[in-house]
Amino acid sequence: MSFISNLASKGKNPLYANGMLMGIALVFLLPLYFLDERMILSVPIWTKPIKFSISVALYSFTLVWILQISGLSNKSAHRLSWILTVTSLLEIVCIYLQSGRGIESHFNVSTPLNGFIFSLMGISITIFWIAHLLIAVLVIRKSGIHPLLRESLVWGLGIAAYGMILGFVMTEPRPEQIAEMQKGIFTASGGHTFGGADGGQGISFFGWSKVAGDMRVPHFFGMHAMQFFSVLAWIFSMREGYKKNLSDIVSLRLFGISYLSTTILMQIQALAGESLFVPSFKFQIAYSTSLSLSILGIILIVSNFKLKKQISKPGEVL
Repeated sequence: MSFISNLASKGKNPLYANGMLMGIALVFLLPLYFLDERMILSVPIWTKPIKFSISVALYSFTLVWILQISGLSNKSAHRLSWILTVTSLLEIVCIYLQSGRGIESHFNVSTPLNGFIFSLMGISITIFWIAHLLIAVLVIRKSGIHPLLRESLVWGLGIAAYGMILGFVMTEPRPEQIAEMQKGIFTASGGHTFGGADGGQGISFFGWSKVAGDMRVPHFFGMHAMQFFSVLAWIFSMREGYKKNLSDIVSLRLFGISYLSTTILMQIQALAGESLFVPSFKFQIAYSTSLSLSILGIILIVSNFKLKKQISKPGEVL
């Protein structure tokens, strides 16, 4: 069954409707991006709603496919899908609302209302994270899933959960913010930039800092492990009669270790106040080592594929 038909067959899943809703929202957000000239921290005001809408859509459609391919259609999975849908929508609505008001949504505690909205977002994403973990547990415990497929999905869900945690790291008040709060001055609680102020020089659209550490980098990279490992799971599932063999297991785990270690390296680099785009020599070595694991994994997959073609007989299904 193709990826699209997998999604279509799960049209009753609330996450499918959630993804479609985000797609519809983008139709209205994109014109606003070009027409509304207001800025927040030197970034067009509708950039964050667009980024989060795309991210939620990707997450929703990916998880629908994961539930489909793993055969998770019980009541627990359906209830968790509803929880993920409602909590993600709640955060999205808060982001839309604050952008419409022309102010920051994240870290903004400048007024009781802004502080309440930021707290509400924090509560919703905490519940979302717990539901995400429970989905991963269901995948682990589901019987009848091929070991390679299961491990691919667990790597993706697990690293994505780690990436989400980094969002909480960003909400920790900085020493200077705590000092202001003690004086009764409330402006912000936390931030995504380390070793500099939010809103400095950043790359287009994403806004990741070019001159300081930015926790949004590992947060983004980690969360989207779901898509990377879902592609691997799809590759395994598309191979007729695919079997569990040492080469595939090793390649999958090399990818997993490489992806997780890269996410952790990005986190350490951000906390050190160092931009991803201006890495010191030690981080260049570390990233190169991590990347070499992925390259080795690719070599193993390609070599295994070629070997199977060479030893297969006419009409034989591997």
